[in-house]
Amino acid sequence: METLTLQRPFRLWRYGVSHSELLMHGHAGAGCDEHVNVLFVDVRAVKLRTLYDPLILQPADEQTRLGLLDFAQVPQRFHAQFLSLALPAPDAEPGFIVCASATVLATASTDRAEVYGWNRDRSRVLHRLSPS
Repeated sequence: METLTLQRPFRLWRYGVSHSELLMHGHAGAGCDEHVNVLFVDVRAVKLRTLYDPLILQPADEQTRLGLLDFAQVPQRFHAQFLSLALPAPDAEPGFIVCASATVLATASTDRAEVYGWNRDRSRVLHRLSPS
């Protein structure tokens, strides 16, 4: 996986413990036609700030990745099934997310029903991130 940079402010929006899903939301704002949501699935560990501008998702280096997977208590036999993402910030140490996959979805800013959601039927997939 290559580093993905999303050029707009993103906020930590929702975390559902029962489904282990985390949503980060980038509001359309001025000059943007679409809201952008990043949905992380099967989340095992997180350390996040409330705001990232821009949101940068980069694969953790091997040593960091192994440390994050150990921190998340992912058994070694399942390591290949999880992403270990670093979320760098210019003025702080990086955040991280350990998850099975992430999907970046765009929703039209005119669709008021889906401003803060991730309805797959009404959203356009921009990127899918999964372990390689």
